[in-house]
Amino acid sequence: MKKMILFIMIIQFLIYFGFSMIIPVIPELITELGVSTLHMGGLLAVYSIASFISAPYFGRLSDRNGRRPILLYGLLAFSLSFLLFGMFIDVLWVLYLTRLLGGAASGALYTATTSMVADLTTREERTRFMGLIGMSIGLGFIFGPGVGGLLSQISLSFAYYMTTIVIVGALIFSLFKIEETYRPGVSAGKDITLPSEYFLKPVGILLVSTFFVILTMSGMESTFQLLGIEKIDITPTEMGILFVVGGIFNAAVQGGFIGRLKDGQEYPVMIAGQVMTLIAFILLPFMSSLLFAGVCIILLMTGNALVKTLLTSQITKEAHQDEMGRMTAATYSLDSLGRIFGPLVFNLLFVLTAGLPFWFGAVMTLLSTYFIFQYFRKRRTLA
Repeated sequence: MKKMILFIMIIQFLIYFGFSMIIPVIPELITELGVSTLHMGGLLAVYSIASFISAPYFGRLSDRNGRRPILLYGLLAFSLSFLLFGMFIDVLWVLYLTRLLGGAASGALYTATTSMVADLTTREERTRFMGLIGMSIGLGFIFGPGVGGLLSQISLSFAYYMTTIVIVGALIFSLFKIEETYRPGVSAGKDITLPSEYFLKPVGILLVSTFFVILTMSGMESTFQLLGIEKIDITPTEMGILFVVGGIFNAAVQGGFIGRLKDGQEYPVMIAGQVMTLIAFILLPFMSSLLFAGVCIILLMTGNALVKTLLTSQITKEAHQDEMGRMTAATYSLDSLGRIFGPLVFNLLFVLTAGLPFWFGAVMTLLSTYFIFQYFRKRRTLA
């Protein structure tokens, strides 16, 4: 079991290393194409929209046919999306199509890998191994942008071709190393989405919490640099350093601290993570130095690591075995929905007043904290 999870960790690292390699390229690409900067948001939004729509279908398919075929399909489609992006890098409408393909593939990949970890672990082990998976993703995001920035010096399309090679490598690795973790039963995968009654149960509160947590974090990511430019004239290099430092804290928390938590210890840690996030959002409008910004980003990324990983772990503990794919898919759909609305809402508020999106983030953090409190209160009542 541990060997299989190690393989899944490697796959996750390669996926997110490859994906994040192109992050530094998109702004420069939009500039070279000579089109409106709105297309940068558009290319990001269509990816999340495709993920939101596709994830429930892949959840059903993984419950009906197993996880491994969904993983292999996702890797194949993901690599193809990057290859086509590189080949048609100067054709805007094709870029939108490739982002739709990539978003759909990411829905398949998240559903397959998260369900695999849930299949392989007991309730008591779940939090630890979800933390390790989160650490792998975090490490991919730390190293990917740096490598992508270097490769973009050769050409903008080169980073996409190298990402294709990385993802194809992950696909070949999966063909030989990843085994099926789930044998579908007779009742598996009958419905496309989760039964509506799930949202009337305590787990529904966690699913809604996921949306608000991701909305605030994705909104912060889209406006943090804008605030830094206005307050302290921050440079892209300084921003990159801040996010690398924050990413290191994120990965360390998920691979270290969360790994030592036992089943039943999640609630106080999630609240602590929310408090860190709340403090950072309150402080951000008063940003006065690079060190100040660094403290805020560490609080935000550490708090998010604690809350998001434990939310995912707790949600999978609520699912029956033959509904695991649909449950993880529902989580990813709400994650994607948050990534659609977060940047839109935060950027709109930033236009009104620079500090306003971060006050809004503080309010949303309080709201999601209330939902988390209500979930555990209802859980104790039912127990």
